[in-house]
Amino acid sequence: MKDRLKLREVAPVADMDAALLSKVEKGIRLPTREQLQKLAAFYSTDVSEWEAKRLAEKYWRDHADNPAATAAASLILESAGIYAVNKSGGILGITSASKTPARPADSAPS
Repeated sequence: MKDRLKLREVAPVADMDAALLSKVEKGIRLPTREQLQKLAAFYSTDVSEWEAKRLAEKYWRDHADNPAATAAASLILESAGIYAVNKSGGILGITSASKTPARPADSAPS
């Protein structure tokens, strides 16, 4: 059973030591994306939710002292649909030639 393994048994799977994995488990440190992917694969879990939580935690750690952080998070949530990934792997609304975000149809100037 993988839920009864010791930290020193799981840590090498993600290229970390038991002390670092302990800090990750306690929320003191964040794993890298690569470490998270390895842990998710080890536990046969979809990495998407873990990565979303890691990014959210990183955002709040990086911007906790900024008074605009909550407003910025709201803007991210509101605009999330605009930045869906298209079939070619690029971000919709951003062309590789221009790197300029296209204006969403509902926010075009009138």
